Amino acid sequence: MGKHEQRDELFDPPVPKSEAEHPGLHVADVMRKDDIPPPATLLDNSGLTIGTEPIPASRYFSQEFADLERDKLWPKVWQFACWGYDIPNPGDIHVYRILDRSVLLVRQRDGSVKAFINACLHRGRELCEADDHQGELKCPYHFFTWGLEGGLKFVPSQWDFPQVDAKNFQLPEVRIEEWNGFLFINFDKDAMPLKHYMGRMVEQWKDWDFSATRFKAVHVEKQLSCNWKTGQDAFIEGFHAFASHSQGAALSPSECPQVDVYEDSPHTNRFHILIGYPSTSMPVQPDPQTIVEIMCANLLPEAMGTDEARLQPGEDSRAAIARIYRKFYSKNYGVDTSNLSTAEALDALSYFVFPNFMPWPSWSFPLIYRFRPGATPDTCIWDIMLFLPFEGERPPSAEVIRLGLDDSLLDVAALGPVAMILHQDAVQVPAVQRGMKNLVSGLVNPSRYQEMRIRHYHQTLEKYLGL
Repeated sequence: MGKHEQRDELFDPPVPKSEAEHPGLHVADVMRKDDIPPPATLLDNSGLTIGTEPIPASRYFSQEFADLERDKLWPKVWQFACWGYDIPNPGDIHVYRILDRSVLLVRQRDGSVKAFINACLHRGRELCEADDHQGELKCPYHFFTWGLEGGLKFVPSQWDFPQVDAKNFQLPEVRIEEWNGFLFINFDKDAMPLKHYMGRMVEQWKDWDFSATRFKAVHVEKQLSCNWKTGQDAFIEGFHAFASHSQGAALSPSECPQVDVYEDSPHTNRFHILIGYPSTSMPVQPDPQTIVEIMCANLLPEAMGTDEARLQPGEDSRAAIARIYRKFYSKNYGVDTSNLSTAEALDALSYFVFPNFMPWPSWSFPLIYRFRPGATPDTCIWDIMLFLPFEGERPPSAEVIRLGLDDSLLDVAALGPVAMILHQDAVQVPAVQRGMKNLVSGLVNPSRYQEMRIRHYHQTLEKYLGL
């Protein structure tokens, strides 16, 4: 029996919640008592766990492992390349880079999008170095020119290129597919369709149509001194929240999540962390009114001292915070929140699409994360995007704010209260990267349940790399 067949046997059958989750609050039980119930998919608990096998730490810093990823992972996977509304008009161009590969995503005159290898077929010069708008694709080096659809239009000194004709000088295309307004590319022409690749997640997201209801309000691109997986791991589990984000301990039992992985959906997983109750790890539990006041002080200071911030008859802290948030969203975003479920209004809902795309559908954490490898195994590029709801005319997408290794997320005012949380993680992950190199065992040991998503995507990674 092969290694992967053995590994698949680590999938356990559904187990009682007390074994799979912290013996405290259970996510589905709480949501069933909410004043506005959640979409049915959020009540579906896979109940699976996948063992306790450790992960070799060298995967996070070995050049040999990074080379394997370069050769066997990135050329074969669907990867989020661009938010479609960043290139709304014919001739709009987005440059997507992954390691030494570069792709042009080009909005066509018929509204579709094509993706091309970003290299002039004459001498290889990049056709575009940054996002742009052009009526044609013209190489700045010698002016070889292609149309937006990739067909050859102009060859300088045509007499000197008898070997070049339009048929053999089409720009090579890359597979591109759209989901929920997000454009994904894949270098493998034989790869499965994107929606097959995403598995269960397609159906789970049927109630969340970002292409119709959200716009990209913030986009920050941050350089980090850690491997792309080190950075990603910090956002794929909530286990670290009590220690690393202690300011939120009174607002969330982050150690009591629901974590869902699926045998038949190896490229996707999710977690759900409740908001509105205190961490069960707090030695002194705050009363419901104090919880509401802490929430207002940290996240909605305009509500402090108002009648809105007082518990109403029959409310607990979660219900009160949901009421306050619905009013905030309605006022600030101009949207109807009367039917917005408590879970969607408050909770930390994080999905994952292998290898590096993390969309969050809830309104209080309207996040999209993407981690890409940097120039060395000890660096990466972290994209942080906020997708806010809107009604009426779609606002334009935000310009990208680029931060270097030494730039602080605390200086990005547009991130609002989330900046502190992200800054705390940005401080942690370089120390994790350094510390892993000192592990005597050479192994990292994610928890069985709370950090299961880390182990889940590593198992998928192994299959792509042939390990």
